[in-house]
Amino acid sequence: MNLTQNLSDFIKSAPTAYHAVGAIAAKLKSEGATELDEKARWTLEPGKSYYVSRSGSSLIAFRMGRKNPAESGFMIQGAHTDSPALKARLEKLLSGKGMDRAPVEIYGGPILSTWLDRPLALAGRVIMKNQRGQAENRLVHTKMPIGVIPNLAIHLNRDINKGFEYNAQTHLPVLLSASGKTEAATVSGLQKLLSEQFQIAPDAILGSDLYFVDAQGPAILGPAPELINSYRLDDLLGCHAILEAFCSTDAAEHTQVACFLDNEEIGSRTAQGADSSFLRDILSRISALQDESPEDFYRALAASFSISVDVAQAYHSSYPEKFDEDYAPILNGGPAVKVNGNLKYATDGDAEAQFHLLCDTAGIPFQKFMSRADMVPGTTIGPLTSSITGIKTVDIGAPLLSMHSIRETAGILDHEYMVRVLKRAFAG
Repeated sequence: MNLTQNLSDFIKSAPTAYHAVGAIAAKLKSEGATELDEKARWTLEPGKSYYVSRSGSSLIAFRMGRKNPAESGFMIQGAHTDSPALKARLEKLLSGKGMDRAPVEIYGGPILSTWLDRPLALAGRVIMKNQRGQAENRLVHTKMPIGVIPNLAIHLNRDINKGFEYNAQTHLPVLLSASGKTEAATVSGLQKLLSEQFQIAPDAILGSDLYFVDAQGPAILGPAPELINSYRLDDLLGCHAILEAFCSTDAAEHTQVACFLDNEEIGSRTAQGADSSFLRDILSRISALQDESPEDFYRALAASFSISVDVAQAYHSSYPEKFDEDYAPILNGGPAVKVNGNLKYATDGDAEAQFHLLCDTAGIPFQKFMSRADMVPGTTIGPLTSSITGIKTVDIGAPLLSMHSIRETAGILDHEYMVRVLKRAFAG
């Protein structure tokens, strides 16, 4: 299977962060990695691979090095599993005039207009009471479209093309059904759907994290073809590139660490996000089981390097005024190193130089992204994991168009370049 088809299949399997972690865990397990439980004692062996998940939406995998971390450090690569989305409010529908609509809440910073007039599926996790009376997590994904957010006809909103602000409470509920009956639904249509499709009784649902997602799969575009258009490229591109690099690299002297962290789109300040103890906890436990003194952990951190892999704003020919054209990466021109004077990205001169050398060794081109001096860019997990661990970090990303749209566009060649340089970094 070629890399592009592999990427497309991965995206199809990962409509939410929970599904992404499930797909990553399945791949790691198939490659011989051992799952660990944070609550259990660990026994680690040189050259062996392990992974541990937290909250069902974040996962850290690592392969033990031939040398102890204090001697060789950690090579860390990280991406985020979440994307902007519309989270479903499950308990009660909005009913009236024969139509049932599901209310939503905005997660992160989506381009809201792109969610309208598009077939939407439902995906996420349901926490249900099993036959033993215990709480059990269940992944769900309808795959087929179940709803739509209809726009108002232009005849009733003549100025919509001059700019219109959507209200999450009133404009974004998802239309699920139009029965033609005026009486209100007595049971939530979403709960009924879960009951029918996944055999989950409404009274067995204890909690849920469900999202309306694009029902259309990834599309490969262009005569060549050279582009991929899909939901959640930010940051499934990074997750897939790291996973591919990790699984296709042999053990090295250093310990290789692959991080897939949730909640970047809302600031990462959660138990499983980049601004949590998760990464440092895992590194500390690895060190404690391999090194000889508490001081060795700090030596290991000082000997380490980290790569934050997120997407970068690609140059958009229709909006040239939004870019500094000297620092505007183009599609299929190679991964972009992301730099900001106020350290919205973790990259400094030393980290940039190390990435430059990695690209030279891997034989790939790279680009540089800096936003206009009069504009403030977004940020990544890089500054957070770097500040928590003290590890030198470079922020990089594949150039991307339409970032935070329900469907984004990236270059296929950039993904191939990214996998190559990440493999080189893991190999050392």
